[in-house]
Amino acid sequence: MRRTTVRLGILVLCMSAPLTAFAAGRARSAPSGAEQAIRPILAQMFRAAKALDAAGFMVPFLHAPSLVFAINGRLIRGWRPLYAQQLKWWAHRKGELHYSELGPIGFLAVAPGVEITTLHLYGHYALADGKSGGSAFVVSYVWKRFSRGWRIVYGHESWAHPPG
Repeated sequence: MRRTTVRLGILVLCMSAPLTAFAAGRARSAPSGAEQAIRPILAQMFRAAKALDAAGFMVPFLHAPSLVFAINGRLIRGWRPLYAQQLKWWAHRKGELHYSELGPIGFLAVAPGVEITTLHLYGHYALADGKSGGSAFVVSYVWKRFSRGWRIVYGHESWAHPPG
């Protein structure tokens, strides 16, 4: 019985090796121009979020009434209302906030000059009053390339356990 199990394991390993090599080759392909441009913007957003800097975090969002952001069953329309809400979300957070990626950032080109990013994250906070918590969440952004660079024109965020 044990010998059969070992042989079966070796067979599965040999059969999966080409698939693993194929996936690894695809993962190493050169990032698109959109991905090369958007990644540093996302990194800046992470830095701003860690610092609870709503103004810095909101820089890449389209500063227009046409911006739409959906979060946990709620729609927020326009940059100003989203910025005002972001200030409220972070106003009571006095302490440490950390984000970690639970998987690679997904990039999907849907049209020339239009890209979708999907981030699977975990947010953890430790407040000055001793309270702490955290939850997994997913954020998707639709980015559009303008003459001044890439901007988020639509966003969606959903939390496994919404904070607060």
